[in-house]
Amino acid sequence: MSSLKASPYNYYLHLLGKWPTNIALASQWFIYFDLSSVNALNSGIQNQMRYWESSMGNNGWNYSNNVTKYLLDGNLHYRDDTLTGCVFSNEVKLPSESVTAGNDGLVQGGFLPPAVASNRKPYSPLNVNFLETNASFLDFIIRPWVILVGYNGLVARANNSSKRVKCNYADVVMLAKTGAGNRMGIRKIHRFQNIAPISIDGETYSYMQDGLKYSNVSFVYDSYFVLDADTPDMINLRSKTSLSDLIYGNNPFI
Repeated sequence: MSSLKASPYNYYLHLLGKWPTNIALASQWFIYFDLSSVNALNSGIQNQMRYWESSMGNNGWNYSNNVTKYLLDGNLHYRDDTLTGCVFSNEVKLPSESVTAGNDGLVQGGFLPPAVASNRKPYSPLNVNFLETNASFLDFIIRPWVILVGYNGLVARANNSSKRVKCNYADVVMLAKTGAGNRMGIRKIHRFQNIAPISIDGETYSYMQDGLKYSNVSFVYDSYFVLDADTPDMINLRSKTSLSDLIYGNNPFI
């Protein structure tokens, strides 16, 4: 048993049993949009759409304010101890990071110059898949939001302007287990500032199959950064799980 305890396998298991080096779960996340900051969505979407698309008359974009009020309600978009987030999103693709690099020199002469970085590439859009529901968040909120971005532009607006289409921020919140009986911890947050949608995929309907419907929405933003959230505290609290605890069944993560 002593040789087993000292084996590299148990050391590996020991690391997996410590909170900081425990495997992160890809399905434990949510996204939260600060929709209350998007005045274009909170000052009568329907009236704005009829104004811009006046050639359609009063019958164009004719749906109830009660619909948009319900879909924008905080009960569907929490970011608090309930850790719910936007209930309509089911997948998110975070942007990549890269810089362009090259080798400047007399390559024809056989000289191998060092790699030289030149520019950081522009941000990639944030891509989010949203589920279609009977009261369509996609077509009653996201689609007119994209159209209003086209009409109003992405220029800076006063906070109280009805033409303000940018959302102050959106958080993609990554969660982690913190032990039996404890609520999920927030291991990191990707925050996107001044974010707005620029495209929404179309949907396909068919009599041949039935299933979940969803569309991909691309968002642009001014900047983003990553927060460590609960990670420092969890390292201090959970990184002390001993190898003997792991071997003798006292690991809180199992």
